[in-house]
Amino acid sequence: MMYMIYRFNYEKLVDAVDHKGMTSSEVAAFLDIPERQYLLKLCNCKEFTMEEISILADQVLEIPPEKIPEYFFCREM
Repeated sequence: MMYMIYRFNYEKLVDAVDHKGMTSSEVAAFLDIPERQYLLKLCNCKEFTMEEISILADQVLEIPPEKIPEYFFCREM
């Protein structure tokens, strides 16, 4: 059985975090994970958990739930 592996484009997330003036180490600390783990998630080597997505959307990005797909589920072409 073959599985489809999706790669996501987190450019909008990175831009929004940058616009907020936050560094990757600050975001990682906010999520209570090592900075390296956060960076691995941004390069599609690890997946964001639903809890991490919720924290980022609510407390860091301050976006409504309907906007979450724009930041976390845009597939790379």
